Amino acid sequence: MMCGTHYGIRGSYIMPLLILLTAFCTAPDEVLDLANGSFRESWLRHPVLGDASFDSFEHTPGNPAYRGASPYEWPVNGFLFEDPVSSNWYLYVGEYCDGYALKPDVPARCVALRSTDKGATWTLLGPVLDYEGHLFTGETSPLFHAPDVSVVYADGRYHMCFDWTTQSTTWENAADPGLDANSGVGYAWSDRPEGPFHPTDAPLATTREQVPLLGKYRRLYASTLIRRANDWLVLTLTDSGPYFGWALAGMTATNPEGPYTEPRLLLHPEREGYHPPLLEFFPAFVHEGYIYSPATSVALNRNFQALFRAPIEEATDPKAWELFTCGSLWHAEPLEHENFGIWGQTFSGFVDSVNTLHVMFPSRDSQGRGTINLAHRAWDRPFRDQGFVTSGNAGPSLVLADWCGALGEIDVEGKFTGTVSLVWDYTAPLGADSPRSNATLHPLVRTRHAALRCTPENWFLEAFDADGERTEYGSGALATSPERLRLSWSGAARAKLEIGGEAVWNGALPRGPGLVGILSEANSHASIEHFRVSGERQPSVVTYLYTDALLGAAQNLADWKEVASREFRFGVGAVSDENSVVAKWNVEGNAIRLWAPKGPAYGSLVVLLDGKPAAEVSCHAEESAASAPLLTLSRLEPGPHALVVRSSGGPIPLDSIEVFREMRTSASRSY
Repeated sequence: MMCGTHYGIRGSYIMPLLILLTAFCTAPDEVLDLANGSFRESWLRHPVLGDASFDSFEHTPGNPAYRGASPYEWPVNGFLFEDPVSSNWYLYVGEYCDGYALKPDVPARCVALRSTDKGATWTLLGPVLDYEGHLFTGETSPLFHAPDVSVVYADGRYHMCFDWTTQSTTWENAADPGLDANSGVGYAWSDRPEGPFHPTDAPLATTREQVPLLGKYRRLYASTLIRRANDWLVLTLTDSGPYFGWALAGMTATNPEGPYTEPRLLLHPEREGYHPPLLEFFPAFVHEGYIYSPATSVALNRNFQALFRAPIEEATDPKAWELFTCGSLWHAEPLEHENFGIWGQTFSGFVDSVNTLHVMFPSRDSQGRGTINLAHRAWDRPFRDQGFVTSGNAGPSLVLADWCGALGEIDVEGKFTGTVSLVWDYTAPLGADSPRSNATLHPLVRTRHAALRCTPENWFLEAFDADGERTEYGSGALATSPERLRLSWSGAARAKLEIGGEAVWNGALPRGPGLVGILSEANSHASIEHFRVSGERQPSVVTYLYTDALLGAAQNLADWKEVASREFRFGVGAVSDENSVVAKWNVEGNAIRLWAPKGPAYGSLVVLLDGKPAAEVSCHAEESAASAPLLTLSRLEPGPHALVVRSSGGPIPLDSIEVFREMRTSASRSY
């Protein structure tokens, strides 16, 4: 990816961007159906806001295959395995107590289910790991919690990798265990896929002995065991506690039981390039010489995924890993047992002999109990030709497209559940409410746009100003859930609303020039068949808040002070307390503009683009100055980019960036 040209003097960014943006304009009356698969890449993806999912997965009608019950209310992790000997399928389900509680008298455990009919029916076999009273070498507290496993068949034996904690481990001491508490990665073997699996005397890795990677990643847990040509590879998930970063680490051994090399970070937010934050990895799978590692964002709505891959024999090299595809990988259905979307881990499984990808995916039902479910799709046809899904599960989801301008018409056909808004004239900044797990929309995300909001009973035409103040233009009752929403403008200001083919309103209504999209509130779902827009299309500009940069670099919020001040562009920002902090925006576009205030308390910042130095800019000034553009990087290769900001001396302010985007089709994707 090219770094392009940067401009550090205020005002000098204008001409290059005007030249760049003029090229984006299209014919004023061209009608585009943004629900067509060719426009999949034109929808913004965001690990907190969500994703427009064009995936082609078909969810199994008999779901769920397993549902939680007391005292194991949360079976929210699992591993789907096809036995190469018997051709039977096995589900290894991680059973937790409600809230991931580590109870000293109820062990979190793994149970197995077997299917002899390719997943149509399942038989519960019970616990598969035989470890009652097992004491790992060097431990004083016995192995007690061991819920998450992966299984591989090799050399006539079934090999299991599992995460574990001792009976003395609690969530309070898990990240920094003492003499009794400990956790880590273990190995067990069996002659049958049903088990029992027998753990070895020594674990593969322990949290107590792990030197924090990058000074923050220490706790090792959910792991996948993989047989390679000349060794064994364990891919293990590790977290960073208050930094809210998750990473994938790898370690190898000649024998499956070890000893293993020290874990090496492979995928993590601190990587030089584009890497969406809040991604948890587990489990991985192998197909045609590659290891594929799916990941799901642990934001509140749980509907953003990424799929990474590396050649199996090169997978210990971080540079061998690539982001194979991102977003549009998965969709939730509006079903009782999928109430929380994907929840607990991500989807994963295997590709069968006829090139079908079979996966398990965990969720939670309407009562909060865990569910284990199955789905499938053709491996070589991951996306549908027409239509997409977006949903708000435990939290809302906002998906926006690169169509931006004064509308002539917006015509949407689909099925809606709950409260869903058709959004246009969207110019608000995007970002998370806080850099943490279960993050949701920042309050500013709900400002600066117009919307047609449909609840199960009513519709509302409304607009929100920069302060979030609402203006209502019209409203009415809904007899049934609408399947078609159409707004058309005549002249510059007057519009007509049709719902289900019936005209229900006309009058004055804003028509642009912001973005278009769909906002699904919590417990809401939209399955869109057509999303047609026309009008005077303009260049797309998307703004991202400082919270995205803190998320993107896995920052501890204790190292930053959040500030409410008019000096920041939108009245909020952050100032670093430490000189060693770093911020990182992961975005897609072909030009980026950095905004920040200046003042006597600030130092200088170094800017890197995709790992390469781009500029050094001073934020120091004798008098405080309101936020303004500091730097513009233009003529970038369209696609994903990572903009990193570091202090080069003194505290630095963190405000926002603008990203300039061109409409892209599926043929133009960069990963």
